[in-house]
Parts: sequence; C-alpha cells; structure tokens
Amino acid sequence: MTTINANLNDLLALLNLSENEVKIYLAGLELGASSIWEIAQKSGVKRPTCYVVLEELAFRGFASSHNDGRRVVYSVISPKQLMVREENRHRRLRDAESQLQAIASSSKEKPRIRTFLGAEGIEQVYNMALEEPRGSEFLILGENMLETDYVQNITESIIARNKKGIQTRGIFPDNHVNRTMRLEKNPIDQHNNRFLPVDSFAPQTQTLIFGRTVVYVVHTESEPFATVIESNSLAHDEKMKFELFWELAKE
Repeated sequence: MTTINANLNDLLALLNLSENEVKIYLAGLELGASSIWEIAQKSGVKRPTCYVVLEELAFRGFASSHNDGRRVVYSVISPKQLMVREENRHRRLRDAESQLQAIASSSKEKPRIRTFLGAEGIEQVYNMALEEPRGSEFLILGENMLETDYVQNITESIIARNKKGIQTRGIFPDNHVNRTMRLEKNPIDQHNNRFLPVDSFAPQTQTLIFGRTVVYVVHTESEPFATVIESNSLAHDEKMKFELFWELAKE
C-alpha cells in the first residue's frame, strides 16, 4: 500500500474524492498504466471494489482505460492535468459569478446591509442606480444635498440616469434654497420635483429608493455616510411612503 502524507490525502479529498478513490488515484499515479490486480495490490483496496472505483474515476475524468493487447490497463490523470482541470472548474465558476449574484439578489432571505463613508462613498451609492433597467424610477425623499462640496459628481450621476431612461422624482422641504437650487442647478425636470411644508417636513437625512434598494444618506455630518439596504419588503414599504407624500406635496 502506498504511504501517503496526511496533508496530501486531505488535499485530494477536497476534490470530492472518497478515501478509496484517493488511495487508488495515488496508486495509479505511482504505478503508471496498470492492471486492476496491480492497482488493488498497491492501494490495498479489494479488487472488486477497485474495479468499481476505477470505473467511477474514469466517468468523472480522473482516469482512463485501454487494452494493451493482453489485458485492460488503467491510467490516472497526471498532477498537471489535475491542476488544469481544477483551474478550468474555478474559471467556469468565476464566469458564472454574475448569474449567481443575480439569483442571490432576488432571494427572499435576510436583507443585505452595507455602509459607505465620505464623498466618494456617497457618489458610489448614487451610481448604483445606473444598474437599474431603462424605464425604472429613482426616488428621492428628504434633505437637500445641492449645497454639498460633491454636488457636481452627484449631478453627473443624475444626468447619466436620465440618459439611460431612468426617471427621477424627488420630494423636498419647501423653502427658497430648495426651490431655487433644484430648479437652477438640478437637471431633473422641474415637474418631477414636489415640496412639503418645512414646518412639518424637515428631515436631516435623505432616502433614495430604486429597485429593491433603499439608501439612507446623511450629508450633514462632518463625514457624510450612507447605509444601503437591499430588501424587497423595505423597498416596497418605502415606495408606498413616497407615493403618499407625493400626493400630499405640491409642485
């Protein structure tokens, strides 16, 4: 029986090989092209079991067989072939990552929560909506951000959404600054802006709603930050809240 290092045994087990499959693979690697009898002797696996295991390894691409004119002999793939096989498997998995992520995003499991810090983080959050399909909506509810130092980059994000066909609607506190700045500096169609009285609506945060994502943005701290929550249920409820305010607000 082949003496094998415990770590090597564990490593091969990671390839989804059973204990007998590891023994037979290592025996075949040491012997080269060999008969069932020779591999059984070297591996310590009984001959009937050895035959079944070799057929399974051949089916999975770890081994092959041929007739040398006198008998059927079996060979296992080389370490190099084993490495190429695993690299190809990992490459296919990486190629499927976006599809798997799409499935995970639509899952009804617990929401995904992330925090973004600083001006760059806020800009990144605004650009997330660009992944939404044409014809979708980007909703803004709350505090004005047009006086921030990074307003230009956020404005560019708004322009990019408009070009992609993502409609933006916003509800803001009704004061002179909001009305003037939003109409003069914001490329959003003014008819997509509505306002609520400041005596009853003066939030210190801004809520962004798009797709299944809700973002709570705080621009007023020394370092702005945003909390991003991906949740179908939360997005549904926040959209209902927005539509209620939209009906109450005035242009």
